[in-house]
Amino acid sequence: MDELARTIWEISHAAYTDDAPWTAEQFASDMKLAHSHYFVEKTETAAFLGFHQVCDEIEITNIATKIKGRGYGTQLLERLLDYAKVHQIATIFLEVRASNHAARLFYEKFGFLEIGRRKNYYQHPQEDAVLMSLKVGKADE
Repeated sequence: MDELARTIWEISHAAYTDDAPWTAEQFASDMKLAHSHYFVEKTETAAFLGFHQVCDEIEITNIATKIKGRGYGTQLLERLLDYAKVHQIATIFLEVRASNHAARLFYEKFGFLEIGRRKNYYQHPQEDAVLMSLKVGKADE
């Protein structure tokens, strides 16, 4: 298995109170996809942000920080927003656990809005996902 995939899984595993949403093997498989991208905060390899880009849309698949309160999540999301502007992305989407109020507030700080829910999307424990989106560019550009 790729060392980067294992490192990303370790960050994810450390960041989540419940089980990490993906296994190391799932990260390794995802990294091989042409539309899959990862930004890694290399300082102490403490954080990462994974996303898929298809045409002018991005879906954040994972974001995790091993060490909270140092601004790594903010830095990675700002990096993604810069990437989105350069690559003329219209919209960024994500899903977050309904009970993860801290994450929801974090995304709202950047302008993400709730656009829907997926019933029983998460397992261990079973829970709804809140769908959020952020318009980055104009759809007609």
